Amino acid sequence: MRVIVVGAGIIGSAIALELRRRGAEVALIEGQAEGGHTSAASAGMVNPFSLTPHETPALPFYLHSLQMYPEWAHQLQSLTHIDVEWRQGGCLRVALTPADATHLSENFEWIRRYEPNATWLEPHAALERQPTLSNEIVGAIHLPSEGWVNTERLMRALHCAAQLSGVNLYTGTPALCLERLHNRVHGVRTALDIIEGDAVVVAAGAWASALLQPLGIHAPIEPVRGVILRLGDLLAPVKSILSSSMGYIVPRADGTVLMGATREQAGFDLRATAEGYAYLLQSLARIAPALLHATVIRHLVGLRPDTPDHSPYIGAIAGYEGLYLAAGHAYHGILMAPATARAVADMLLDGKTTLPIEPFDPNRFRR
Repeated sequence: MRVIVVGAGIIGSAIALELRRRGAEVALIEGQAEGGHTSAASAGMVNPFSLTPHETPALPFYLHSLQMYPEWAHQLQSLTHIDVEWRQGGCLRVALTPADATHLSENFEWIRRYEPNATWLEPHAALERQPTLSNEIVGAIHLPSEGWVNTERLMRALHCAAQLSGVNLYTGTPALCLERLHNRVHGVRTALDIIEGDAVVVAAGAWASALLQPLGIHAPIEPVRGVILRLGDLLAPVKSILSSSMGYIVPRADGTVLMGATREQAGFDLRATAEGYAYLLQSLARIAPALLHATVIRHLVGLRPDTPDHSPYIGAIAGYEGLYLAAGHAYHGILMAPATARAVADMLLDGKTTLPIEPFDPNRFRR
């Protein structure tokens, strides 16, 4: 089988690699020169709980993907000799106000059903675990299973692994439209040529809807601008993810941290604004004021592909043969990549998957 995957961010690259590993011939098409434009501008959290505001039907899938991560990261490193810096260092999800604490306490009840080792910490215990936290926090949940990766290194490893495995990677090759004959999608038109295949997987993130609309397919995805600051020269180390209602802080292996992230309805505008910086610095002051003396090394800007119900689309498009969608992962693309790749490969090569993808039906908003 020859499969064309449109989009070489983390979702598309992971799918391409999994399909090739299982014997498919794969072409991976990416409009950006380096690929993974939005994925590399992510903090890299592998976090089913710390940014999830309430219990959701997506949680079983999140957990499947989390469980896959250690082996998935190890396989990438073994194949490419690129350390993606997978660290399962846990997370402190902190309450900044009494209202936060009430909401966090309610969440703790359902979190414990999925993560039995989660613990509630009073403020003094949270500060003992992470002294950089604000003295004004009201409480925290310790989530030991959560982790993070270095997304820039992860994207390099994925692209390298894909090419070493025999995936044909076309960079700087925007997909202009999908080619179809009657109800069968058989290729992708680029500026240079038509790339033919037996199936097409659209994994183009915030740009996926534009490819589907000419076929009359309604799968709304909205870009949400996320700006992240990278901070260095810290006065004290950060040992785990620090998450709150205002933002999060994620450590890196080199001693820097990422402070994120804005959530701005700005279309496809990739600017980092003064307003965005102000929000992030205000959040830093509330979560970990000891880090205000850090050096701002750089900023990252990505467009998170969000859907109306904040769950991605994973599966076959009804009414079209050979067309699959894997997009709209919003803030959980890094977390969901291994399981999404397995699910899509299962459906393409075996006709079904045992992974719990029912909440992600790509046809759920079709008119």
